[in-house]
Amino acid sequence: MVFCLKKRTAIMGQQTIYAIIFLSLFLLLVAIAHLLYRIFRVSPEVSRKFLHVTGGILALCSPLFFRSHWWILLLCSLAFLLLLFTYIKRLLPSIHQTKRKSIGSVVYPIPIYFCFLVASDKSNDLLFYLPVSLLTISDTMAELGGKTWGMRSRKLMYSQKSIVGSISFAISALLMCVVWGVVFNLPLQEMIVLSIATTLMATITEVISTRGLDNITVPLVALVSLLFLLH
Repeated sequence: MVFCLKKRTAIMGQQTIYAIIFLSLFLLLVAIAHLLYRIFRVSPEVSRKFLHVTGGILALCSPLFFRSHWWILLLCSLAFLLLLFTYIKRLLPSIHQTKRKSIGSVVYPIPIYFCFLVASDKSNDLLFYLPVSLLTISDTMAELGGKTWGMRSRKLMYSQKSIVGSISFAISALLMCVVWGVVFNLPLQEMIVLSIATTLMATITEVISTRGLDNITVPLVALVSLLFLLH
């Protein structure tokens, strides 16, 4: 009994340390994004995307360190409150300033927590890694493709999306599905069906989601798609 209590206390202390480290790393990434904008004069699109990608990578590491979703709820809540406060007060233009009205930077932590929660409940980390990878990588590829070649292609959804950007998203999403399917040793037939269906659903969602809402709709739709297909 005493041994179990000591072990539990040790684990709690270890998880607390991990939480402090993750929160510190997130704040460091925010600071770096702001320095890139203020000192190195990079555009808000670049500094914002830097935080988008590096924050996503940090989130993808969380299942390796945290056992309980409560820690992720705490971290995501703190990140959300910080982003919401700076958005309302018009602080951190390096993160929130966009040419179009967008709340994508604010809602970013929300799907990360829900994906972690469901993955923990179902004891299947694929339900976390794949949706968050689409949020981190595929969304970035869509923006890069749209900004690079989007001017030459047809615009969609009040000119907030482009065909090239959506194609870039679909290709990267399909690759993410295949990569994680291989990592989790899914049977070939199941991986093909899962990859095609999830990519299709996520791409349609990305196209119709404007004002940065794709940061929350895409991973959650991918999560629902995986739940249905894997069940």
